[in-house]
Amino acid sequence: MWWLSPLSWLLIALVAVVLSLWWYPRMRPVRVVGALVIVVSFVAMTPWVANLLVWSLEGRVASSADCRARSPTVAVVLAGGVDRKAHDPQNFSVLTQASRRRAEAAARWWREMPGRQLVLSGGSGWSASPPEAQLMAAYLRAMGVPADAMRLETHSRTTWENARQLAAMRPALPRRVVLVTSALHMPRAHFSLRSAGFQACPLPADERYVAYRHMGFLVPDSGGLAKTEAALHEWVGLLAYRLYDRDAALPAQDGTFPDQAR
Repeated sequence: MWWLSPLSWLLIALVAVVLSLWWYPRMRPVRVVGALVIVVSFVAMTPWVANLLVWSLEGRVASSADCRARSPTVAVVLAGGVDRKAHDPQNFSVLTQASRRRAEAAARWWREMPGRQLVLSGGSGWSASPPEAQLMAAYLRAMGVPADAMRLETHSRTTWENARQLAAMRPALPRRVVLVTSALHMPRAHFSLRSAGFQACPLPADERYVAYRHMGFLVPDSGGLAKTEAALHEWVGLLAYRLYDRDAALPAQDGTFPDQAR
């Protein structure tokens, strides 16, 4: 979403300030507000602020004592997107870094104990393209995970839909599962699964937080911009899901939801 980007704020503020100087010279409040937004935008793009925002999310969901003492035998693995359209269900090279790291964390968890099962969740964001869950399954098979150790949910397009579609799967999943997703995405995903009736034990992957190291962390760069955009997306998404949860309902036996009619 473009409006969650500090770069968008910066460009809009610059245009507003230039217009106020050129066409509306008496609009001093516009210039003052524009200058403040420009400063905030530059600060938000620094690795220092970006990593603080990432840290505020990555450490938000901790594993409970029950999860540490008695790990579930089923793990839900959420797809993390693709870089481009896939024309072949085996072409897992299109998976984003987040998707690959989630799959790799799931494979390590699966190898730790015989009999564990992975449930991959994620539909397709492209027409006539294989679902992301199917692409992740191909990647996991390449890492040695057999097909009979995996189940696929291929209809969801958002994290909220992930949870709802997982709750509607038949045969039903156990309500106590391991949740594998990016550390930054964990709070929103954990809340979504809890809202859908699951007790999720977090297994975060793809940690992005980097502690302050040198003065270069105070200089805006593309990495800081990307992290800030991702963290703001997660915070806004978490807030939106809390609003959804006010009238959310679990799926009926036929897999439909009351909110699908609205």
